[in-house]
Amino acid sequence: MDLTPLYELRERLRAGAIAGAALAADDFRLARALEGLAPLEKASPVFAKLGQLARSVLAPDCQDRAGALLDAITLCDAVLTTQGAVAVPGELEALPPRAGGTALTNAPYSVVAPLVEALTTSGSGHYSTVVDTHETHPELFSDYRVRDALVKALGAKYAELADTAGQWLCQEDKSILPLLTQGFDPAGKKEMARRVQVIDTIAGGSLNDWYISQLEGAKKQVRVMLIYALRHCPENLELLLKLAKTEKYDNKDAARWALARIQNPGALPFWREMMEADLIENGRFFMASNSPAATALTAELLERELEDLLAPDDAPWYTEKEKRLANLLYALVGKTGPAICDAYRKGAALGTKLDGSRAWKNGKGHINEQMFFQRPGGQKHPFSVALVEVLNQSIQWNPDPGLCALAEELYESYGGLWAGPAVCAALLTKGAEEAAAVGKKLLAPSLLERLTGKEEKQLLMNLVFGELAGPGGALPDFMRQGMDIVRPAYRRLNNDPAGLVKAFWVDLYYTPIAAPLDGWWYDLMMRHRMDQKLQYFIDKEDPALCQKIGEYFCRRIKMGVLDMPLQYAFSALTGCGWTQWKGLLLSYIQHTSQSVHYWEVRNILQYLPISSKEKGEELADIYAKGRFSGWPEKTVERQIQDWLAD
Repeated sequence: MDLTPLYELRERLRAGAIAGAALAADDFRLARALEGLAPLEKASPVFAKLGQLARSVLAPDCQDRAGALLDAITLCDAVLTTQGAVAVPGELEALPPRAGGTALTNAPYSVVAPLVEALTTSGSGHYSTVVDTHETHPELFSDYRVRDALVKALGAKYAELADTAGQWLCQEDKSILPLLTQGFDPAGKKEMARRVQVIDTIAGGSLNDWYISQLEGAKKQVRVMLIYALRHCPENLELLLKLAKTEKYDNKDAARWALARIQNPGALPFWREMMEADLIENGRFFMASNSPAATALTAELLERELEDLLAPDDAPWYTEKEKRLANLLYALVGKTGPAICDAYRKGAALGTKLDGSRAWKNGKGHINEQMFFQRPGGQKHPFSVALVEVLNQSIQWNPDPGLCALAEELYESYGGLWAGPAVCAALLTKGAEEAAAVGKKLLAPSLLERLTGKEEKQLLMNLVFGELAGPGGALPDFMRQGMDIVRPAYRRLNNDPAGLVKAFWVDLYYTPIAAPLDGWWYDLMMRHRMDQKLQYFIDKEDPALCQKIGEYFCRRIKMGVLDMPLQYAFSALTGCGWTQWKGLLLSYIQHTSQSVHYWEVRNILQYLPISSKEKGEELADIYAKGRFSGWPEKTVERQIQDWLAD
């Protein structure tokens, strides 16, 4: 049924209502619309009724023209409503899912728009806007509009924004992958390289076919990242072997990095040839790898190097030998298995023989810690100590049962610093009571006295606690807020296979212990002045413990002696819920031998949980006690007044 006449009639009726009912009697257009309605009137009584009402509007003797007009409009609308339909021709098909998430926040555009703008455009303050919003309203980043913008932020001109966006995207699930692959340009620049990094992190080998498909047109950094992503699938061995021979520069290195990590024993002949040709150059690719080839060759070559170093005294010594051994020690980290454990045993059995040999005299043979062993001062350790640290780092990285058992075995055989990895293994794998029992046995005061000095005892404590954190691995909230002075630990191993960020990062986040610490551990840390480590285990849910730790830090601050930056100590006190702040900072300044800069004092006061007036009074009291070198007088006085007036 053609309802066009009905729509035309409604249009004329409404026009008559707008013009005024008195003029409707002379509306020839309305009369013409009624002529078009005539066929429908014959088809249905309701259309006939509508025609009757409309004609009464045109009648010269109509007594209530306005009422008749309204009645006609009402009936016409009602008829059209009943005749309406929403159906369209064709079969119903489901829409494809929207890549990138759903609007879970129910946030209006006025809220989302500034965040999207900050992510997708350049401008002053955009980075801080994004970071602040992520901290205060993280739910907005689940909105599909924001997720799309976050992907685009990988190409931000401001490098920090691009890097931060990449870090957040790496924490997403696979639902973000369509947004990352959509519009991907293998010939692109850093944005596309960052996309590959994120895809690699989230998808691993599940998108192996996609990596290969993009290789043909890939260039520069993007190509490097795609090659490195091939490491996930053992079946890529032949392709990687080909790329390692045909590619150049960073691309070739990326293929070698991938071959060092691919879980395919077939890579062993390649690496055997490479290591025999140049261990110093090629050994670096084995760092942080637990592949069969890397594990087997590292154990084999380490044993060979140790035998060579123990040759008769008249054997020639070359600097290259030191470098070969150093590379193999670094390569040990993260590896396990019977062959690796045997290599540790043979190295441990040597004791200090290499420490005192000609090769190791005058500091020449001391293993430089700059790669893995970043102890305070950057000191160098002889082989016997470096081997302990390598095992300890491996256990913190991966508390493998074989390595943990080895640590206990080596301590039982040799004692001394080997207690470090053994106790660290207990903290990472055992319950609270059992771990405390191990600690009390291996770190008893009578045993610690056998160590050669204060430095060796401190080294042992560093071995025990290393980069550990409380159960769950989460650092206390106060360490992620305010002064933002502590960040997850990491180690820079070597050059980035992608050449993108100029460093290949292996994230060694603070490793979570298996269970809450027994009170004995806290006494141990305080006795050995483990100030910086102590803050990682503050449990705000234990008021008695917080009070004890707070009193400890308070005493250390008042005495002006800290084995950690001053800001760290005040942040730790804040985490303990400390409230006795008056005069504390002044006491430190009066007793410490270290110079204290104004901006350090200002930042500490800024984030203390006290009123602005109290901050101003504290700063005024500190400043009144004497003039400090380099303190900007006008700036200090203005800050005092601002706080007092707030």
